[in-house]
Amino acid sequence: MTGLESDQHSPLEEDLAELAESDADRLLRLLENGAPLFDYPGPVILVDPEKKVVGTNPAAMSLVHGIMSGTALSITALVSATLSSGGRPQNMKILDEEAGRTTDITALPVDGGQHVLLFGRDISLDQNLRNALVESRQRYKDLVEISSDFAWETDASGKFVFVSTAGALGYEPDELVGRVADDFVSKLDGIQIVTPFSAKEPSTGIEFRFRRADGSIAELEASAAPLHTEDGEWLGARGVCRDVTEARRRDAALAKARNRERLMAYIVRTIRDELDPKAMMASAARAIARSLASDGCVICRRNASGRLLVAAELGDPPEDFLRNLLAAETEGLTPTVINDPNGAHILAVPTDYHQRTNGAVVLWRDHAGGAWNEDDAALMKEVSNQIGIAIEQVASHENLELLSTTDPLTKLLNRRTFQERLDGRLRKKGAGGALVYVDLDNFKLVNDNLGHKKGDEVLLDVAAMLHGCSGNNDMPARLGGDEFVVWFDNADRDKARAKAEHLLEAAGTLAKYAVDEKRKVGMSIGIAWIAPGGDVPSENAENLIARADEAMYEIKHGGKNAYTFAPDPGAPDPGALAPDASGDRSDGQ
Repeated sequence: MTGLESDQHSPLEEDLAELAESDADRLLRLLENGAPLFDYPGPVILVDPEKKVVGTNPAAMSLVHGIMSGTALSITALVSATLSSGGRPQNMKILDEEAGRTTDITALPVDGGQHVLLFGRDISLDQNLRNALVESRQRYKDLVEISSDFAWETDASGKFVFVSTAGALGYEPDELVGRVADDFVSKLDGIQIVTPFSAKEPSTGIEFRFRRADGSIAELEASAAPLHTEDGEWLGARGVCRDVTEARRRDAALAKARNRERLMAYIVRTIRDELDPKAMMASAARAIARSLASDGCVICRRNASGRLLVAAELGDPPEDFLRNLLAAETEGLTPTVINDPNGAHILAVPTDYHQRTNGAVVLWRDHAGGAWNEDDAALMKEVSNQIGIAIEQVASHENLELLSTTDPLTKLLNRRTFQERLDGRLRKKGAGGALVYVDLDNFKLVNDNLGHKKGDEVLLDVAAMLHGCSGNNDMPARLGGDEFVVWFDNADRDKARAKAEHLLEAAGTLAKYAVDEKRKVGMSIGIAWIAPGGDVPSENAENLIARADEAMYEIKHGGKNAYTFAPDPGAPDPGALAPDASGDRSDGQ
C-alpha cells in the first residue's frame, strides 16, 4: 500500500466497522481513494486467497516480509482459517520477544471471501498493565496469607461479611460469615476489652482471645482499618489476624526461665560471697525466702547418725511439720507440697550431694501468701542442689576446723585453740571463772606395763569425765600427754571447788587401770580463779595455765589425788595445805 494524501479524515473505528460490513468493491475503493488506513498505528494487510499481498501500510512491512518469505506461518494459517470460516472474523496474538511487543491481529473476510483484511493493534501496554495487576493482586494475596492466619471484613452490625478462603482457627468461612464477630471473643468477667472487629480508627497490634472451633482459646494479634462511604458514614471494618498463641507461650516460658536464672544467680551469689561457712546457711535462708516470697525458711542438714538438724532458721516455722521432718530419716525424704487452706502452705525439698540426701529446705507462706505451684517447686529443686553443695562445704569446713582445733584422740580442744579462745573471753571486761588443771597420777605406769592402747582408754575416760562436768559455755581441753584443763565460765570459788571434788570422785573409776594397789591412777588438780566482774587486764590464758599448773604441782608433791587453789593474782601466797596420808582433798586457802 502506498501512502496517499486525502482531505477525508474519518475516525478509524468507523472505517473498520464499515470495512467489516462492506464488500470487496467498497474495500478497494477505500484503499484506492486514500482512506486513512495509512495513518493507522498498527499493521494493515489485504491478501487474496493465494496469500498474496494486495495492499498494506508501512506498519505492516515486517509481517508482509514474513508472508512473502514464507516464514510467517502463523499469519498464513490465520488467513486460511478466515477463508474457511464462513465469513466469521478470526483473531490471534503475535509476540515479538526481541522488541518486547505483543500485537493483536484480527482477520476479516471481504469481497465475499475472495480477500482477507488483516489489521493489528499493539497491546503491549495493556498486556503489561494487566500482567502487573494480576501479579500485584497475587502478591497482595500471598503477603496477606503469609503475614496473617486469616483476613476478614465486618459490616456495621459487627457481623463477618468476608473471611479468607482458608477459614480461621478450625472454622470454615461459611461458619463465620453472617455471625457477630465479638461472639467468638473470649472475655473475662468485669474486664472491658477492645476488639478490632468494630474499629473506628486504623489500629495495629491489638491482642485479644478468640475461641477456636474445638473450644480452646487462641491468642490473636490483629490489625484493622475502618470502612467508610464517600460521605464518611462508617460501614464496618477490615483487617487481618495472626495466631500468636505459641509465640506468647514461648515468651512466657522464656520469661520464667530468665526469672529462674536471675533468682538462682542471686541465691548462688549470696552463698558464694559469704566468707564464713557457718554464716553461709543463714545467708542462704534469707536469700531463698526473699526470692520465693515466703514467710520463712529453714535449712536442715544431716548429722553423722542420719538425723536432720536445723542449720539455719528464718521466721517461725510450722512446728508440727518441722518436728516430724526432723524425726524422719533423710534417705526417705521426697519433695513435699502441703497447701492447707486453714494453715500454712508448706514446700519442703530434700537436698542432695553426689546422689545422697544430706538435708532439706523448708519454706512456708500463710494463707494470704498463696499456694505453691509447679514453678516454685521446680525452682526449689534447682536451689536444693546448690544448698546440698553448700551443706557439704560447711561440713568439710567443720571437719577441717575440728582437725585443726581438737585433739585427735579425745576430741577435746587442743592447747593452741584453748588458749586462743580463753584469751578471747578474758579480753571481755568483767569476764571471770575458774581454770581447773588436771594431771593424771601414775599414768606412765599404765603405758609402760599395760601398753599404749590401755593408756588411750584411760585418756578417753578422763575426756568423758571432763565433758560430763562441763556446761555449754565451759571449755575442756587436752594440753598434751596426761595433762588436761577445763575453763568453767563465770564460776565462783564454791562452784570451782565443787567441780574439782566431782572430778576427784569420778576419777575413782580409774583405779581399774592400776598396776598395783599402791599406785592407782588418779588426778592431781590445781585451780586458778578470777572473780567475775573483776578487772585484771594482765591476766591471760598463759598466766592462768601457769598458775593452775603451779598449784597442781603442790598437790603432786604433797601426796596426789587432791586439789588446791592457786593464790589470787597480786595476793601474797599464804601457802598451800598438803593432803594428809589418807588422800583427803585440801584447799590452798
